[in-house]
Amino acid sequence: MLLPPLFRRFDSSLGMLVALTLMSAVWTPQVQAQYGVSPSQTGMFFDDLRSRQKAEAAASKSGARDGDVVYDYESGLYRSSGESMGQRSTDYESSREISRPAVRSGSAAFAARTAGDYTNYAGQYTSPTGFFAPTYISDPFLNGRRNLRLGPVNIGFGLYQGVEYNDNVNRSGTDPIDDIITSTLLNIDMNYQVTQNNRLSLTTAIGFDNYWNHPEMSPYGSGNFVLNVLPGSTLAFDIKAGPVFITIYDRISVRPAVRNDFALTRNQVFGVFQNDAGIAANWRINSAWTLAVNLMHSDAMALQDQPQNIPGVGRGRGADNQDSFSRTTDSIHTSLSFSPTGTWATGFEGGVTDLKYKNEFNPDGLLTNAGVFLALPMAKNTYARFAAGWQNFEFDDIAYKTYGPPGAARPLTSGDNTDLDDFYYSATFSNQLNSRVSHSLSFGRESALNVTSNFVTADFVNYGVSFIAWKGSRISLSSYVEQAEMSGGVYAQETLQYGLDLHLSHRITSKLTGGIGYHYGRTDAERMGNSIGPAAKAAGDLGSYANAGLFDQHAWNFDLTYALSNKANLVFGYRYYLTNMLSGPGNFNDQDFTQNRFILGFNYNF
Repeated sequence: MLLPPLFRRFDSSLGMLVALTLMSAVWTPQVQAQYGVSPSQTGMFFDDLRSRQKAEAAASKSGARDGDVVYDYESGLYRSSGESMGQRSTDYESSREISRPAVRSGSAAFAARTAGDYTNYAGQYTSPTGFFAPTYISDPFLNGRRNLRLGPVNIGFGLYQGVEYNDNVNRSGTDPIDDIITSTLLNIDMNYQVTQNNRLSLTTAIGFDNYWNHPEMSPYGSGNFVLNVLPGSTLAFDIKAGPVFITIYDRISVRPAVRNDFALTRNQVFGVFQNDAGIAANWRINSAWTLAVNLMHSDAMALQDQPQNIPGVGRGRGADNQDSFSRTTDSIHTSLSFSPTGTWATGFEGGVTDLKYKNEFNPDGLLTNAGVFLALPMAKNTYARFAAGWQNFEFDDIAYKTYGPPGAARPLTSGDNTDLDDFYYSATFSNQLNSRVSHSLSFGRESALNVTSNFVTADFVNYGVSFIAWKGSRISLSSYVEQAEMSGGVYAQETLQYGLDLHLSHRITSKLTGGIGYHYGRTDAERMGNSIGPAAKAAGDLGSYANAGLFDQHAWNFDLTYALSNKANLVFGYRYYLTNMLSGPGNFNDQDFTQNRFILGFNYNF
């Protein structure tokens, strides 16, 4: 059951229900973090819900543009896309994808504030897709998805088949292992209009990888069959009941996740299955007020056949067993927006999440947040959004425990008994300078669940600019800075990250498109001075657990896409990663590595 676990933790459920009705969100994304915990991700859900239920868009959107535009190849200029305020920008996606960790990416450029998010890839930038949309599009260089109709069912789907040679799958500087990896992915978007007001829909990107020579190198699974169900894969039933629009959904993903103690070894990546089941509703109260509520139950399960075998200790426990990161959350969140003229919007946002872990490494907790927002156009081509509020995380107390013989003791629990009572804020500015140039700036402070500690608090800044330099081109530049601090425990660190991504794409002919990009990122991680207490020190030297260090990463990519027909295209890609460990524990130079990836792919859209 969803509600009882939540309200058993409150002395007065009535007071909480009253408070919830006074909260809302209209959001433009700035940071990726887990739903139900971070106000930004929760706000994105309601933004996606409003976009999904277009019938009530007039009450929840102002009609002002946020600077998004569409490139017209024939004229070489940007044209207004006509999208309403709150729609996510795609101008910077190409460059930002260079640093976003993917299924087999060698990149370590993930944000510390997003490592505990199992709902999407933990990249430095906002996900280019929404809560209900998979992260893969089968025809990125063609103009839209092709559709079939089977009786009353509308279907659009595409097939991707790829083969990759990777010369350093294990990302090792001393003993690299190469492999050939094949990937098959089917992208499906289908719906059935049950009645005039009710629709059943399915959207997913599902497939598998095969590691041909070294199946043991796969992040999870047998290696001969590594299942991928990309985030956003959803079965949903949309209902219109008078002024209320309801979505009942079940969202599934199976993909790699990352740990965030900044070690560069491959065991920092593990598979995770997540299922989000819920019901969400938008109620257009009148022409000015809109109330949205979402109830969601989420199960996240780490996928690992066997815990790591630690010499002198045995099979892993605590953080050495990734199953320690499996968890369940029950959430209720709400969004109340006020837009009397349709040109600006303000309101309240917030909610509560009950958190339970499968094992005892991290403690269970109750997570709440509440705040206000303001979204408005500042000029003809400028959009701004501000939000601020308070977050409160209360965790159960856990004792610090270890296992194993003296001198080789390992943490069985994180030893983190830190609660959170802190503010959050965010600001976004999006501007279209002219028909060729657009840019955006976002910054803020927010706390989110962590993997090896209770939570992580981060201050961040993102900036991106995209422009047409000549006909057929697009140049995108994105940059980021993040200062993050884990709450405590034996693995706790402070990290400073900054970097940039540059991408140039050019439509060489009507059928051939090329792209080249570069990423630079620096991560400086330091173990927090008070993170290891007397009990931990007495158990042995635990300093090596926090893999603090300073490292740089450079990444280059090159892509060519050729349209064989209006339904098929061929893709060639090359990726090169160079990671330099500048300082760290032990023989840190052994963690330097390079990686070359050659990718050949084929897309077909039915």
